[in-house]
Amino acid sequence: MLVATIARMGLGLLTFVVLARYLGPTQFGVIATAMAYATFVSLATDYGLATSALRRASIAPPDAGRIVGDALAVKVLLALAALLVAIIAAAFAVPVTQLPIYACVFMGTLAYSFADLSMVVARAHRRFEVEAALVVSTSVVMLLGTGGVAAWTGSVSAAAGVFLATRLFYLAAVQWRLRCWLGPLAGMGRSVAEMRATLHASANYAVDNILTVLTSQIDVLLFALLLSSYEMGVYQAGARLVQVIVPFAVVLSTVYMPALSSAAAQPELKPFRRLSRRVTIEFAGLALVAGLAFTFVGPLITTHLYGDRYASLQPLWAGFGAYALLRFAAAGFGIQLVALNRITPRIVSQIAAAAAFVVATVLLLPGAHLRVAAWLLALIGAVNFAVLGLSLLRSDRRDTAVIASLVGLPLTALLLALLAGRM
Repeated sequence: MLVATIARMGLGLLTFVVLARYLGPTQFGVIATAMAYATFVSLATDYGLATSALRRASIAPPDAGRIVGDALAVKVLLALAALLVAIIAAAFAVPVTQLPIYACVFMGTLAYSFADLSMVVARAHRRFEVEAALVVSTSVVMLLGTGGVAAWTGSVSAAAGVFLATRLFYLAAVQWRLRCWLGPLAGMGRSVAEMRATLHASANYAVDNILTVLTSQIDVLLFALLLSSYEMGVYQAGARLVQVIVPFAVVLSTVYMPALSSAAAQPELKPFRRLSRRVTIEFAGLALVAGLAFTFVGPLITTHLYGDRYASLQPLWAGFGAYALLRFAAAGFGIQLVALNRITPRIVSQIAAAAAFVVATVLLLPGAHLRVAAWLLALIGAVNFAVLGLSLLRSDRRDTAVIASLVGLPLTALLLALLAGRM
């Protein structure tokens, strides 16, 4: 699982770096914005299916194929509805010359999300090596294909076309490799009753899932309305790196989901507390590493990584570092709340973060532009961290490490910001 996560994050980041460097800020701003909108739509159609299916399939591995198959069938229906809405919205909001780019990115992102949902069946069987092999091999193909075409042609349209082709290849490879567990596609969603049951089982996670996706993409969704394509390209050159924190943390947290869910179902407190300590400490450690890296390493590598055209990215790294630290730690709190079947605090945190971000953006971004963009993103991480941490603190099953994390990490983020400001 760790190998797959690192490959997905590392090779995905490298692909975006190549796109940003060779397409330039303006063209990169176009395709990166298309990816943000497409990611929001594709993950919103997940409707909590991945989390729900993993939880149910982990409890009953022999039924994993049926559970994931029905989840895929439901996602097909949701994706078709989303596609119709996207076509109507694009007709009014997207320039005609950019429509092919948005179409390729949208279809490619949808294909990728179907492949990721299919991968739940391997996780339920604890066959993480299968996922690792698939992710590593196909991620290399995506990097060489999309990045290579961008570097060779410098054309955003050509890069978008290869983006679609490589994501379809990933979906085909996943379906072929997992066919022994998933069974034939025709067997998915065998009855309306089963699909309705799947929707019902996922409903508790749907709002949380959609809001999680919204808060991870809301910066681009809103900034695209207020910033130029050039400014969007510069901002996303850093934001796309730091926002990998969210899917990375989500995928990593699924490793703990089966054990946490099992411990939460036991009447004794000690099993869950032991896992709570481990998850909290590990996520806090990873959060600290991420915060340090973005705050201090980012400014050193910007020119070497992207070229001179991205010099205006330099002042944004401190804000990106604060977001990475707080958002990663918040993910550790969130997965514990899911295992305890406490979804409401997660929903409240997403709503509060989105509301605070929108208000702050409307007030500050039109006048300050890029200068405050990264700190507006950090505000999302801060709200999520506070709400989820305080909610977990109220549980008698949490470990005392939660208290240390709640107190220590915000102080660390503040210290890093002060140090970065003096550099």
